[in-house]
Amino acid sequence: MNRSREKLRTELKQYQKRGICLLLNGRESTPKAIEKACRIAEENSYMRDYIQDENGRISKISFDILGEKKKKI
Repeated sequence: MNRSREKLRTELKQYQKRGICLLLNGRESTPKAIEKACRIAEENSYMRDYIQDENGRISKISFDILGEKKKKI
């Protein structure tokens, strides 16, 4: 695993240990799944969104795909 992927997964594990919910495209996910999705996104990228609770603390981190290509039918 290269340095940037390892760094991302370690960072996400730390958030998860603090009780912060991780989301991938709107669904609860894991550091491993998010790192893998970011790695294999070929023509797309993921935007990270920090969601706060009523006290201003981060309660969720959402990774949502940007620029998703539509399949031609």
